[in-house]
Parts: sequence; C-alpha cells; structure tokens
Amino acid sequence: MSSQSFRNRSTGIFLVLVSTLGFSAKSIFAKLAYNLGCDALTLVFWRMLLSLPFFLLAILWSQQDRQQPTLHRQDWLQIGLLGIAGYYLSSILDFEGLMFISASLERLTLFLYPTLVLLLDWIFHHRPLQRRSLYALLLSYLGISLVVTHDLWHSHGSPTILVGTLLVLLSSLSYACYLLGSQPLIRRLGSTRFTGLTLSVASITVVVHGLAQQGIPILHLRMPVFELAVATSLISTVMPVFLLTAGIARIGSPEAALIGSAGPVATLILGLGFLHENITGLQFLGALLVITGVLFSSTRQNAEVTASTTDAL
Repeated sequence: MSSQSFRNRSTGIFLVLVSTLGFSAKSIFAKLAYNLGCDALTLVFWRMLLSLPFFLLAILWSQQDRQQPTLHRQDWLQIGLLGIAGYYLSSILDFEGLMFISASLERLTLFLYPTLVLLLDWIFHHRPLQRRSLYALLLSYLGISLVVTHDLWHSHGSPTILVGTLLVLLSSLSYACYLLGSQPLIRRLGSTRFTGLTLSVASITVVVHGLAQQGIPILHLRMPVFELAVATSLISTVMPVFLLTAGIARIGSPEAALIGSAGPVATLILGLGFLHENITGLQFLGALLVITGVLFSSTRQNAEVTASTTDAL
C-alpha cells in the first residue's frame, strides 16, 4: 500500500470514528436536555430547525454535478413519503421513547434496524433467511432482552421501561422501512442529494408539527437547553452526516458500517461518564450479543445502504 493510500484510508477511518462518536452522543445530549425540563418534541423541533440550512446546502452542493438526473413527480412523491413516513416518524418515536429509558438501552434498541431490514426483506421480497441470519436474529434479540431485563430489575419493574423500548423499537422499524425504500433513489440520485432532500422534508415536517402543536412558545428556550439543542443538531446530526459521507468515499460503505457498530459501546461509556448510568456485566453481555447479531445480519448490500443513508437518528 502506497503512503498516499495509507493516509487516505487512515483519514477515512478517523472520519467514520468521529462520526460514530457524534451519533452516539445524541442520546446523552437529549437526556441532559430532558433533565432540564425540555420535552421530546421541542428538542426534535430545534434539532431539525438548526440542521435544515445544512441539508439545503447539501442539495445545492450536489447540484454542481450537471449530470444529476431530473426529479420527476414520482421521485418527489417518494422523497416526501420517505422523509415524512420514514425519517420524521422515526425521529419523533425515538426521542419520545428516550424520555422513558436509559441512553444505552435506546441506542441498542435503535441499533437493531439492520435485523429489521432483514425481516422486512424476508416478508415483502420473500428472500429466504439463511441459517447465519437466523442465528444473528437470535443473538440480537436475546441481547436486547437481557438489557431490558437489567433495566426492569433496576427500576423495580417500572412499565415505562417497556413503553420506552417499544417506542424506540417502532422508531427502528420505521427507519428500516426508510432504508429499504431508499435504495432505488440512492442509486439514482446519489447519497448526498438523497440525504439532503429527505432530511429537509423531515425537518420541515417537524417544524410544522412543533408550531402546530405548541405554537410560538416552542421558540422560547432557556439558554442551557438551547445549547444542548445546538449540540444535538451540530455535533450529533450535521457533523457526523457529512463526516460519514467523506469517510465512506475513502474506505467504502461496508467497512464504514463495521466501524459504526462501535456506536452502542460509545453510548454506554458516554452514559456512564455524563449521566452516571451503570454498566453491569449483564448489560455489557447484552450489548455484545446485539452488536454481534447485527454484524452477522448485515449483508454487503445492507451495509452499503445503511452507511450511505447515514445513521442520522
């Protein structure tokens, strides 16, 4: 390997690692904001409002390629559907669920989406599940069961743990649908243009939702909450989206998806440091099983789609 290739690969790995840390910190910023009295809708509102200009710039940047295909009515319908029914819905469900469960449990539950892509592919496209895939599903859901059991035990059986986990699991399901539906458009439009368009639609939908439900008061935030909203937007949304895209260009989607599997572990450690969430042996074992199962369930095609659309939730 030449020195130029080595530097290029090292830079790509570094970019993807920083991107993974940024995505992993989202749950931490959200929990800190919740501790200050912020609700889920307000935080998602500000996250997407502050991110929207950058998504629009991504669209403009992609337009520099004069060979970009023209968007037809059917394309706009698909982009709107994916942005609203996929990304917008998954974001709302995720942040609502995070109000009831720990950051580590939220991250692990959300991390199940490649296994849900596999199941949806089996249900709707009738692709057979190989033995390796069945083992992957078993490991993943055994792992998440251990973590849920751990949190239920430490909360003395609080039903909110199950409510929060279910909401985040529905978020993960919605995101899996978004990933499956996005494949043809990504191949046609490219990941940067597609991501900019769908996340812009999702951002506008969140803003309209927030203003319709809470009105002008949603625009009034105390400075500590606003600072966390800015961090959620810039550090855990905008920055990792573009760093991941740059990293993929250097090392490829499958390897980027593999590096991204460190995300749940990073959230565990960040949760310990900033939220004082405990890390027990049972919790770590559950996380290990989930990560192993997800890695086994990710085919090369799934890895490309997952990394290309970014883990921006």
